Amino acid sequence: MDLIYGFVFFIFGLIIGSFLNVCAYRIPRSESIAYPPSHCPSCGSDVRAIDNIPVLSYLLLSGRCRSCRERISPKYPVIELLTGLLWVASYYSLGLGMELPYALFFITTLILLSAIDFDTKTIPNKILLPAMALSVLLLLLYFAGLTTPPIVANMDATGAIIGFLAGGGFLYAVAMLAPLIFKKEAMGGGDIKLAAFMGLYLGGYVMLALFIGFFLGAVVGVILISRNKEGGQDMIPFGPFLAAGSIITLFFGPQMWHAYLSFSGLL
Repeated sequence: MDLIYGFVFFIFGLIIGSFLNVCAYRIPRSESIAYPPSHCPSCGSDVRAIDNIPVLSYLLLSGRCRSCRERISPKYPVIELLTGLLWVASYYSLGLGMELPYALFFITTLILLSAIDFDTKTIPNKILLPAMALSVLLLLLYFAGLTTPPIVANMDATGAIIGFLAGGGFLYAVAMLAPLIFKKEAMGGGDIKLAAFMGLYLGGYVMLALFIGFFLGAVVGVILISRNKEGGQDMIPFGPFLAAGSIITLFFGPQMWHAYLSFSGLL
């Protein structure tokens, strides 16, 4: 039965990933996510239903539009596959309890924001703020005793408040100090709000997520600069690294923290 449930979550994740691609393309352009139907960004021709199967259609079409034969960005199947894999991983990690829908909402929001940040280097308030508002509403429901807390790391609602303040506050401090030290802006307002959103779900573990995000960002930044792909000047979107740190922490945060304490002799 676990295999059947896992397959169902994977398929639904692929479908959601396909929808996220639509949202990531249209929302920054202030276009409707419902109309018109999916179409090729190069020639404008409608994408037929048979050509709109997540991942599979991309492979069958060799990554090209059926009409104009222009290349389709590989980011589309990557987002679909990533969403599917993370959905099924969430199911196997958390089961069918109340924590699962919170985790799926958290992960899906992070993927969407990362896809938009990757393309536009902005994290839109029109997505992030409603997601934060819904998360706070879930906290209020917890205080009223109507549901379990929207935190996956087995903490109470107080932990969510601490995480919200710690995540947003830390990046706010970085944003204030970086111009004084490096003489240029190093953190955008969207990143600060994203870190606060992360804290609502990770609690105090948000600091671990931020550390992982900074580490991954630094590694990729060094590689890009060494290859001169960014010329050492262009801003690298930080949202995807924060999202990666969050998802790693979501699944492995407590274990990683326990391993660190054991290794350092503090446990």
